[in-house]
Amino acid sequence: MLAPHEVTRIRLLGPVQFVSDRGTASRPGAPGPQAVLAALALRAGSLVTVDELIDGLYRDDPPSSARRVVVNYVHRLRTHIDRVDTDGGARPPSLIGTTADGYVLRLPAEHVDALRFARLTARARRRARDGDPSAAVVCLDEALAMWRGPALAGLPGPGAEEQRRALTEQRASAVEHRVELLLECGHSAELVPDILRALEAYPYRERLHGALMLALYRSGRGAEALLAYDHARRVLADELGIDAGPALRALHAAILAEDRALLTAPAADDTGTPARSGPARAGDQGPPPPAQLPPAPCDFTGRHDQMSALVSALTGGGEHTVAVITGMGGVGKTALALRAAHAVAGTYPDGQLYANLRGPDGAPRDPAGILTSFLTALGVPQERFPATLADRTALFRTLLSRRALLVVLDNATGVAQVEPLLPGAARCAVLITARALAAMPATLTVPLVGLGPGDAVELIGKVAGVRRIEEEPDAVAALAAACGHLPLALRAAGARLATRPAWTVATLLARVSDQARLLGELRVGELTVEAVFELSASQLTPRQARAFMALSIPHCAEFDVKGAAAVLELPERDAETVLEALVDAVLLETRAPGDYHFHDLVGAYARAKAQAELTKAERREVVRRAADYLCAGVVAAVRASQPLAGPLTAEIHPRRSAGPELGDGHRAMVWMRGAMPTVAAVVEQAAACGDPDAVALAVDILTLVPCFEEVVPLGPLAQAATALVPAALAHCGADIAGSAHYAAGVILKKHSSPASLHRSRAHLVKVLEAFEDAPAPGDGHRPFLLVLFTLAMLAELELQFGNFAAARDCAERSVALAAVSGDRELVARRRTVLLRIEVEDPDRRMDLELIGSRCRELTGVFTRSEDEKWLIRVLMTEADSLLRGGGHAAAARQYRRVLERARDSGHARNETECLFRLSEALLATGDTQGAVDTARDALTGARLAGEPLLMARSHQALGRALRAVREEAAADTHLERAEELYRGLSRPVEPTVDAVTRPRPGAVPRQPDGNRSSR
Repeated sequence: MLAPHEVTRIRLLGPVQFVSDRGTASRPGAPGPQAVLAALALRAGSLVTVDELIDGLYRDDPPSSARRVVVNYVHRLRTHIDRVDTDGGARPPSLIGTTADGYVLRLPAEHVDALRFARLTARARRRARDGDPSAAVVCLDEALAMWRGPALAGLPGPGAEEQRRALTEQRASAVEHRVELLLECGHSAELVPDILRALEAYPYRERLHGALMLALYRSGRGAEALLAYDHARRVLADELGIDAGPALRALHAAILAEDRALLTAPAADDTGTPARSGPARAGDQGPPPPAQLPPAPCDFTGRHDQMSALVSALTGGGEHTVAVITGMGGVGKTALALRAAHAVAGTYPDGQLYANLRGPDGAPRDPAGILTSFLTALGVPQERFPATLADRTALFRTLLSRRALLVVLDNATGVAQVEPLLPGAARCAVLITARALAAMPATLTVPLVGLGPGDAVELIGKVAGVRRIEEEPDAVAALAAACGHLPLALRAAGARLATRPAWTVATLLARVSDQARLLGELRVGELTVEAVFELSASQLTPRQARAFMALSIPHCAEFDVKGAAAVLELPERDAETVLEALVDAVLLETRAPGDYHFHDLVGAYARAKAQAELTKAERREVVRRAADYLCAGVVAAVRASQPLAGPLTAEIHPRRSAGPELGDGHRAMVWMRGAMPTVAAVVEQAAACGDPDAVALAVDILTLVPCFEEVVPLGPLAQAATALVPAALAHCGADIAGSAHYAAGVILKKHSSPASLHRSRAHLVKVLEAFEDAPAPGDGHRPFLLVLFTLAMLAELELQFGNFAAARDCAERSVALAAVSGDRELVARRRTVLLRIEVEDPDRRMDLELIGSRCRELTGVFTRSEDEKWLIRVLMTEADSLLRGGGHAAAARQYRRVLERARDSGHARNETECLFRLSEALLATGDTQGAVDTARDALTGARLAGEPLLMARSHQALGRALRAVREEAAADTHLERAEELYRGLSRPVEPTVDAVTRPRPGAVPRQPDGNRSSR
C-alpha cells in the first residue's frame, strides 16, 4: 500500500512545479530532473523503469552514462523534495520509491494536475452522457482552470515532447466539449467571444468552427454564420491544403436552407457531438443491430496507453477509421482488441460485427465465407447472397452505407484477406489484429510487446490467486520474467498454479527454468505457446526456417546483420533479407535498424526445433562461426583501444570472419559494452558443444575481455568462464587450458560474491603451474604475458584480502618479469601495482612522499604513451598517498581531477573507486554533505560493477558520511553491510582516514630496498 502525501502537489500543466505540504511552490531543479519527475508523476503510483526514463530523455542512442544520469536526477529530486518538504523538520517517507527496475512516485493521481485534469474531463463526459450538461460544464471549467501555460513547459527529451502533444490535444478537446455543452444548455450569443478566443489558439479545429457557426445562427446572425464557414474553409485550404469535413459542410447546407431544427439543441454524446441517427430499432421493420463481440477476458491487465490510443482513435469522430493491433503470437492482441471494442461499442449504435480470420486448424479463412456470416447478421436472407466475393463485398458496403458500425477482424493473415471485409461508410470503423500487416493503410497501428514487469506479475496473480504474490513475490516476478512477460505464457503459468495448489511458485519456476521443458510447461488446455509459434514458423521458406533455427543456437542476446551473415555463411545483403523476413513473420524482434533479437520464448522454441531438425555437426558449426565472429570483434576492439594490442593478440586462435568494423577506441568500447551479454551466451554454448575450435576461440575471447575491466563489469561472465575451464582441459592443449584458468581467475576476481575471490586465486595459481614460474618472452607471447598478468592479478587479489606481504611479493615478481622484456611501459604498469600496495600497507616500506614522487614519475610515462587506463590508476595512487599523508584538501583536488578523466574516458570502475575515496577526503575536510552525495554516487556505481571490495568501501564511506550528518539509522545500515562484506573477504574493516594518517608511537618510516624498488 502506497503511503500517500496528502497535500503535496505536482503541477505539470505549465512550468513544472513541486508544491510542498506547506503550500510552497518551487521548480524542482534543472530541466533534466524535471523531465524525470514529470515522467514519474504522469504514472503516479506505478512503476516507471529506468529504461523507460532513459527512452524519455534521449532521442537517439542513449550515452553509456544514461543510467547514472537517471540515478543522479532522482537523487537531486529527492534532495530538493526533502529540503522543501521538511524545512528542518522530521523527514517523511521518500516521495520517490525505488524498486529493482526503476522508481515509483508515491502520490495519489488526484495530486498531479495533469492526471486530475484527465479525471475531470472523463467525469464531464459521464455527466454529459447521463443528460446533465450543466454539471459537465462545471467539471470542465475546473479542469481548464488548472492550466498555467503550455504543458511541461521547457522540458527536454522525446518523452516530454510526446506527453506535451497528448496533453495539448486533451486540452483542445476539453475546450471543444465545453463549448458544445454550453450550446446544448442554450447559451449562444454570450458564447461567441469564448469560441473566437478558442479559435485563436486552435484555428484548425473543425468542431470549434462548427460551434461558432451554430452559436451565430442561433443568435439570429445567419449571415455571419455563413461568413464563419467561408473563413473556416479558407483557413483549412490555405494552411493545410484540405477541404472542410462532411460535418461542417452539412451544417453549412443546413444554415443555407434555414433549417429550423438547428435552433433546438440535440442531446450530445460523451464526445460532445450531436447523437447520430441510426436505423430502425426493435419494434420497427428492421432486424436488431448485430452484437457479435465475444466477451473480453476478465483477467485483462495493463495496456493502459494502448487502450487510450485505441479508444481515442475509435471515438474521435474521424472518417473511415481503421485501427490495427500487431504483435507476435500470444502477446494479447485479441484480448486488447475485445477490451477496446467493448469500451467504444456505445459510439457505434448500429452494432458490432466480429470474425476470426483463422480457422480452427490455423488456416486463413475465405473472406467470402466471413461475408456470408456478416450479411446474415445484417438481415439478408440466404437466397439473396450474391455468388461472387466482389458482389458480396458490394452488398455488404451498401447495407452499411448509412450506418455507424464497428467491424472487428481478428487474426488477419494479410491485406488481401482483409480488404473485402472493409465497410465503405465514413461512420463505420474497423479494428484488426494481425501478427504483421505492414501494407495495411491505418488510422492507428498499435504494435504490442510483452507486458511490463508489474503488469505481468499482476496477471499471474489474477489467474493463480493474489495469495501467490503475497507469499512468494520474488518467485512470481522471476516466473513472469521466465515467461518473457508474454500474456499467453503468463496465463498458462497462472493456470498451472491455480490447478496445483500444493505447488509453490518456486516449484514451477524451477521447472520452467529448464530450457528443455520450458515450452511444455506453458499450456492452457489444448492451446500451447509452442503451437502459437508453430503457426508463424509454418509460413517460412526452407531457407528462412534454417536461418531461424541456426540463429537461435548461440543464445545471443542481440545480433546485427554482419554477425548473422557470419553465422549463416551468407552475403550480408542476403542475410538481411532473411532477417527482415523473420521480423515480418514476428519471429524476430528489432529495436533499431540492423539490430535483431529473439523474444525469450521464441528463442527457446527455435532451439527446440534446431535440436530436433539439425544434426549435431550442424549445431556445432553454428557455435564455431558465432565464436569466430565474436573473437574477431574482441580482437578488433583490443587493437583499436589498447596500447599493448600487438603482443596481446599476436597468438590469438586463427579466425575466418572479418568481425565488426569498430574504428576508433571509443567505438570499440561502446561495442564491448553492448557485446557483453552475447559474449557470455556464446562462450557458454562453446563450452557445452565440445568443439575444440569453438572452445579455443571462446578461451581467446575471455582472455582478452579483461582488457576492458574498467569499462564493463566482468562479474556477469563468471558462469561462462567457470564452464570453459573443464571444456578447455578436455578438448584443447596446455596453452589453451592455462589461458582458460587465467580468464576464469580474472573474471571471478570481479564477481559480486566474496567466495568467488578464493576460487579466483585457485585458478590464477593454476596458471603459474601450467606455464611455470617465469617464462621468457622468447617462449611465446601467450605464456609470458599470462604469467606476467597473473602475478599482477594475484598481487591485487592478495591486497583485497589484506595480505600485504603476499601482495608485495607477487607485485615485485611481476616487476622483475616485466623488466626482462625491456618494455618500459610494461614495467611502469607493474610498478604502479606495487606502489598501490605500498600506499595501503600500514607497514609500508616506502614513505608517502617518496610514493607520491614515484607516482609522478610514472605519470609521465603513461602520458607519453597515451595509456589512459594506467594514467588514471597512477594518479589515483598519488591521491591516495596525499590522503593517507594528511593532505586531505590536496587529495580531494586530485581525486576530482581523476574523476573528470575517468568520466571522460568511460572508465566506470575507476570512477566508482575515485568517488568513495573522494568522499573520504571530503569528510576529512569537513564537507559532510559533499561526502554524503559523493558516497551515494559511489554506491550506485559499485552496485553496477558488482565487486565486493568496491561495495564494502562504498557502503563504509556512505555510512561514515551519514553518521557525520547525524543520520544514525541509515549510517548503521550501511556500516553493517560494509562489515558483512569485509567478513566475506576475510579482512578487517578499513580504518578511518584519521586513523590511517595518525603516526604510530615509535614508528620509523622504512626506506625501500634499492634493488627491490629498481625492478
